[in-house]
Amino acid sequence: MDWKREAEDKLRSYGARKASVGRTAEQIRLLEMQARSIRSSTADGTPVQGGGSGREDALISNLVQREELAWARENALRWVALVDGALGELTDEERLILERFYIHRQRGAAERLVEELNIEKSHVYRKKDAALRRFTLLLYGWTET
Repeated sequence: MDWKREAEDKLRSYGARKASVGRTAEQIRLLEMQARSIRSSTADGTPVQGGGSGREDALISNLVQREELAWARENALRWVALVDGALGELTDEERLILERFYIHRQRGAAERLVEELNIEKSHVYRKKDAALRRFTLLLYGWTET
């Protein structure tokens, strides 16, 4: 496995995964509100062959969607905590470099870092490689297989 590439992918998707935590929580709340608006089914009707009523189907569908979103949110929370833990171990400079190159990617990141850190462009890339290597080690325990 290419641990360096995995670390780069994690950094690139970090922002979206972190944002998804709040969005899934909001989607779950919306589904909970919708579930309260679905009227309960009547017990005196004869069920149609092969299935329940439309209300029962809507309630079951709503419940399944909430469970899947809760699982996805929990997974995203753990994933974000894992990446946050590794990022938290980096120096401020290492974190800044990785944020500029991977998390909040923008054109001219290296040039901006040259000005901010007052170093040569080639040194920015060496620092980026070193920061990525350290992040990978913090995340996985090694960088190569």
